[in-house]
Amino acid sequence: MLALALQGIGGMNSFAAGVLQTLRNEGVKPDLISATSGAILSAYHFLQKDPNAIGKHYDEYFKSEENGIPTFFKFMQYAYMGIPEKFSPNYLNIFERLPDNWPFSRLEEWINFCFPNKIYKSEFPQQFFDDIANFFSTNEEVGIIMNAYNVNNDQAVLYVNERALDTMELNKSENFEVKPITPDGVRACLQLLQYGDFKGEYDGAYQYNPVLSPLVVADEIILVTVGPLGKSLDPIDNIFDIEDFKLKMLFKNALYAELNDISRINKLIEYGNKLVRPESANKPYKEYKPIKVQTIQPTIHRGFFEYFVETREFYQDGVFQAKKFIDDSLNK
Repeated sequence: MLALALQGIGGMNSFAAGVLQTLRNEGVKPDLISATSGAILSAYHFLQKDPNAIGKHYDEYFKSEENGIPTFFKFMQYAYMGIPEKFSPNYLNIFERLPDNWPFSRLEEWINFCFPNKIYKSEFPQQFFDDIANFFSTNEEVGIIMNAYNVNNDQAVLYVNERALDTMELNKSENFEVKPITPDGVRACLQLLQYGDFKGEYDGAYQYNPVLSPLVVADEIILVTVGPLGKSLDPIDNIFDIEDFKLKMLFKNALYAELNDISRINKLIEYGNKLVRPESANKPYKEYKPIKVQTIQPTIHRGFFEYFVETREFYQDGVFQAKKFIDDSLNK
């Protein structure tokens, strides 16, 4: 059984897209996909009948965005003006927010108005979320796992289709709340913290990016990351370097913890230990088997000012690294 685990966030999503398009071209067919944040959209295109759906989507995107504006200025443009049909800064919607705080009788109301919890407003149409939810929930060949984070109970929320539910092995002691995929679930998983939430659920990238532990049923996991692992960042010289550092550490800490857990399982099995787990509440115990984890990671470091900006260069790096991964696998 093969599983794909896809990290995603902001302007780093194009790397996973390049990887997935290459894997699709090479005929790689996963049994499970765990996708977080923006990687959910790439997984959606990856599973379409059109084998070139990802490439076509990004070709259109790059044609509209490659206008000669340097990344730094494009970042500022997006941050202050938004991206049409995707998101807009909340300060542009000042009159929409006014009734929620009027008549400013308390200091808290002034603060909420001047510094709203939703820094950006999502502009995606409802049909966007409906289409993704319907496509994933009706897919009978590939198990789909998307994750959000519930701030009310400090739990990860796994939105899964029936195929994933039948394949995964989760029990109540784990820190997961499992739900069927719905349009609101897609909205919760895709939207950044700055966009607000759905009933207390936020983009899961801030907790697990991506979720790995439900994939231990697989024989092999291909992990696609948004940044290089095992590589230190550039020297921290200013506040933007600090923000870059915080972002990268946020996405690496939980990932390293889950990778260490898988490594520990493999070591115990290697040393002759028999490890078992319940398949479910009504099924007998099943023996753990070694899990092979391979990583496809970018060679390009992207920083704070590239948070919103997806580039053709990063997409092509995904294509190149995926081809290298496949060539290396064939030569072993």
